[in-house]
Amino acid sequence: NGEVMPGQWEYQVGPSVGIEAGDHIWCSRYILERVTEQAGVVLSLDPKPIEGDWNGAGCHTNFR
Repeated sequence: NGEVMPGQWEYQVGPSVGIEAGDHIWCSRYILERVTEQAGVVLSLDPKPIEGDWNGAGCHTNFR
C-alpha cells in the first residue's frame, strides 16, 4: 500500500511466530530486491531517502 512520501510503499509479512519472523523478513527483502531488479525499479531501504518533512520509512512490527 502507498504511503505519504512520494514513491514510498509498504508491504506486510506474516503472521509469523517467534523468531521465524526474522527469517520471513530476510526472505521477503531478498525477493523484493530480485523483483525490483527484474522490473528495472530503484529500491532503497534508507529510512530518509529524500529531504523534507516526510514521514520516515523503516521496519516496524505489529504484535497481536
